[in-house]
Amino acid sequence: MEKKLTRRQALKTAGAVALGSLASSTIGIPRVALAHEEEAEPWEDYIDVKIEIEMGAMYFQVEGQEKNAPITLEVGKIYLLEFKNVDANLHHNALLGKDPDLDKRNYKTLLIDNFYGIELEGGQQGEIVLKAPDKPGDWEIGCFVSGHYEAGMKAPIKVVK
Repeated sequence: MEKKLTRRQALKTAGAVALGSLASSTIGIPRVALAHEEEAEPWEDYIDVKIEIEMGAMYFQVEGQEKNAPITLEVGKIYLLEFKNVDANLHHNALLGKDPDLDKRNYKTLLIDNFYGIELEGGQQGEIVLKAPDKPGDWEIGCFVSGHYEAGMKAPIKVVK
């Protein structure tokens, strides 16, 4: 009998695959570098900006900013988004896109093609490496765990020149 993945398992798997693929294709890190060979440069050398984002009781908060305040990304820069779920008993996810579809619990347009975000249990941490789009625009980060987006767990993402 074939075992089906839960949505959470699928998100975790897709995130791991997308992160490896993103790091090797978007940033241009050779696949050898992902194997952690001694000659390979640390992937951190490719990061332009690191942003720490706390996930809590229905909010995203960048260090030093208000809860759910806009997150600004510069066109074409490489970002390391470091997430920490500070809710001990609630899991959260972080999806990046625009035009939310609450029935499907996702965005109609994703910031990163075929990347459906990350999901973190209470107390867990996770990372997303991404290259900001080449054009300015308005996006969003949201948590699509049932009821979380509706309760305000979302923040604007502004891509600027």
